Amino acid sequence: MNKKNLFVSLSYIYIALPFLIFVLGWVKWYISIPAAFFILYALYRMLKKDCDLWLPTWNKDTIRLGLLIVIVIGIWVYFSGVGGMAYQNTDHRWRNQIFQMLVNYDWPLVKDVTVDNVTETRGMIYYIGFWLPAALVGKLLGLRAGYLFQMVWALLGITLIYYYICAFFKKLSIYPLLAFIFFSGLDIIGVYMRNNDMSGLTNHEHIDFWCGIAQYSSMSTLLFWVFNQAIYAWLILCIIFAQKDNRHIVFIWSLAMINATFPFVGMIPFVIYKMIKNNRQKPGAFKERIPLFFKGVCTIENIFAGGFVGIISFIYLIGNISAQKVNPTLSSQVYSTTGFLFLASFFFLVEAGFYLFVMYPYQKNNILYYIVIIILVICPYIRVGSGADFCMRASIPALFVMYLLFIDTFSKSIHDKKWVIAAGLSILFLIGCATPYREFCRTVIRTSDMYINNSNFPVDPVSEIEIIGADNFSGNIEGNFFYHYLAK
Repeated sequence: MNKKNLFVSLSYIYIALPFLIFVLGWVKWYISIPAAFFILYALYRMLKKDCDLWLPTWNKDTIRLGLLIVIVIGIWVYFSGVGGMAYQNTDHRWRNQIFQMLVNYDWPLVKDVTVDNVTETRGMIYYIGFWLPAALVGKLLGLRAGYLFQMVWALLGITLIYYYICAFFKKLSIYPLLAFIFFSGLDIIGVYMRNNDMSGLTNHEHIDFWCGIAQYSSMSTLLFWVFNQAIYAWLILCIIFAQKDNRHIVFIWSLAMINATFPFVGMIPFVIYKMIKNNRQKPGAFKERIPLFFKGVCTIENIFAGGFVGIISFIYLIGNISAQKVNPTLSSQVYSTTGFLFLASFFFLVEAGFYLFVMYPYQKNNILYYIVIIILVICPYIRVGSGADFCMRASIPALFVMYLLFIDTFSKSIHDKKWVIAAGLSILFLIGCATPYREFCRTVIRTSDMYINNSNFPVDPVSEIEIIGADNFSGNIEGNFFYHYLAK
């Protein structure tokens, strides 16, 4: 392995490993072996490929800074509760049970369950990718080792993400990391405007869902609540943006399905943008570049490796009961009222609009800027299942790109001495910090209480029936194509 490609090579392995474990552990051998072959072939081609992505010049100062960055990321991961070493937010009770069932049961995970007085056989159908490497460790070394590996796996993933962030800006620095940790919409303004009262803001409770109809989560909220989707969404998007051609881009994108299903959908505009941008960099007129586009996309890596990953993942995930409940809210009488339109508009303004307005002078010629606006305007109007999960999670890629635009605009405004823009972004950022600050405060207070009271770490999971019997996490295997034809 070429040493200069270490970060990139590790990132490729990181995103491919969960699906490799899934296909070899859950799928019949005569399907899994060809799939694994093409995935490993694609990985080999990607690892062998020359990489000119920026790397820092390593010396005593940059090594110290790199170690400091890893320590800060480690502290962030610790406070998130991943691995169960600190207080875990309520969502972890479900995630812990998913993980424990993956460790304790044979794969594919199938269990009889009684729902509404009817006994049926259900299979786990969920975006389980993040847990599969740790579950494998748990099966070999025990549950506690598996939990600890989750923490290590999250630390590695975020370190790789931050490498790409530094590479995009060609500078090793800690301030973009601190901005990443504390970047958020202006939730505290939304809470105050809706309640006309600040008294409820001193209890350190979760405030991201102030709007009631939609939510755009801060970066820390995503790590503290939905780490399994956020880490893979951030990293895969970074890898896609780093591609200089389209030879592997579909394969890379397809790996998001089993790890971060809703963000996979949210990446579609960015994948299209990147593919078109890569093709436009080729010489020749537009008509001459059209066949080059298809030649660049139609590779063994994209068609066969990406095809196996995408088709198997889709067949598996479509069996999830909640996935079959797609309701565009524009067609709903409740969500087409004037009140909803006003609230959705105010929600966009508070969560993204102010930031995007201040960024405009520097980003007005950047297509990514307009893609972010379109996605963040549309997301509240689409629902999958009974809740606002689609809005909350499909928006992860767009919010990450907005963070990158924030760093880009702030850095350029400081360099150009555009103090009004720099000050405006600083004020918005400091107001937004109220949301991640509350996440950290809640962890500190409740972790202390749990140690004093000798409570369990990690938090006690929900019952198995609340996973395998819940529509969000399972599907009836009767008539299920994956469990009937593909699963072992």
